Amino acid sequence: MKRTEIMKEVSDFLIVYLKAGKVGMNSFIKKANLNISQLDHLLMIHFLIRDDVKQFVRELPVEIRRFKTSTRSTNKVYSGEVRGQINWSNTLKERIKRNHNDRTIFSCNESIRNYDIAENLVLKECLSTLYQILFLKIDTSRLEKYDYFKEWKELKGIVEDMIRKNVYLSKVQSEESKVTNRMIQKTLTHRNPLYRKAAKLLLDYRELMKGKYDEDVLQALLVETFIFPDKEEVLFELYWTIQLIKCSTENAQLQLINGKNNLVASWEDEEHSYHIYHDSKGSPNILFHVSTEEVAEVEHPFIKKKISAMDFAHQVAEASFQGGFDQTTYWRGRPDIIIEMYTKETDELVKVVIGEVKDTKRTEYAITGLRELIDYMELIKDKHGVYLREKNESMVEGRLFVEGIDVKESTSEHVKVHSLFSKDVKLNITVPKIKTKLS
Repeated sequence: MKRTEIMKEVSDFLIVYLKAGKVGMNSFIKKANLNISQLDHLLMIHFLIRDDVKQFVRELPVEIRRFKTSTRSTNKVYSGEVRGQINWSNTLKERIKRNHNDRTIFSCNESIRNYDIAENLVLKECLSTLYQILFLKIDTSRLEKYDYFKEWKELKGIVEDMIRKNVYLSKVQSEESKVTNRMIQKTLTHRNPLYRKAAKLLLDYRELMKGKYDEDVLQALLVETFIFPDKEEVLFELYWTIQLIKCSTENAQLQLINGKNNLVASWEDEEHSYHIYHDSKGSPNILFHVSTEEVAEVEHPFIKKKISAMDFAHQVAEASFQGGFDQTTYWRGRPDIIIEMYTKETDELVKVVIGEVKDTKRTEYAITGLRELIDYMELIKDKHGVYLREKNESMVEGRLFVEGIDVKESTSEHVKVHSLFSKDVKLNITVPKIKTKLS
């Protein structure tokens, strides 16, 4: 299957992808799945990666020099001092009214600089909005390692300086004046491009947040700023992850795939709840970890030599590189796909489906994936360190996904192999009745 065919198949679900990739236009999105946890955060991130938003912030240090103020004239009476231009006519009137012998009374005309004009209020509101997104509403630090977002590591500093240190903006009392849509519309036609751009971005953001359940508004943004996974194997893994979701439910709530825990979606039926992960160790309720201490209990020359080799390697690493590695872990795993199933009534883990994906047409490589899958199935533990298949074989099911290989029906009821050439790739996930009492 070609990359374009895969994208066409999964784009409506893949809008939640926020890991390594490139931003571009995705015309394959027809009807995006908007049942998304933290939809606000997704929209904020997509707003930030727009080219015009980044360009606006990039040009701020220069454009802010064209900051505009207005002046208004006011008349004040002073005693013993002069501020501004003396208004002699009013001065004589004030002296006669107050004390005609007091020559220290002066009426002065002053020009007062006004910072709270509409365009400055719009500008500050736009920058305050960006500041809140970057520093208060979402944690962008995880995204800054990806190419499409890394420029914000520098740009967010510009936004912070403008809000906290800029002498002009600090005098704009935006808290006392609400920025209305009418003010924004008027600023859209301002001669100064700084204000025009600020008004455009602020209006776009307001419409986006106001209409976050308007599919047309949201789809337009997500189509223009779609993040394409940069690795073919990652896209293939996500293809199968999404196929599992699509074939299992119509009511999945999607999660942001941002590297935090890589939970992709969750859903429920009458009796069970389901959580599907991609490139993850799953929830804290399961473990893919075997400690060196546990293995050391086995009396076998091979095991002893493996542990001895680990100790020796650690000594050499410390001497040669002034650094070592984790000697407490003998094996750890991170499957491509995990589905955890729980009973709704007791929130008890009843089954785990483990998926291994190999984007290959070579049988040898597919068999390598099968061996990895079986390792995961045998070594997965519950949170107490008990191997799941020792509790009950039916608790763990394995799925191997490959590309262009003609596969036969598996003889094992606990392992299934799926190929793009398979006649039936529908993944009917069922939860067995567990006879063994779970701890």
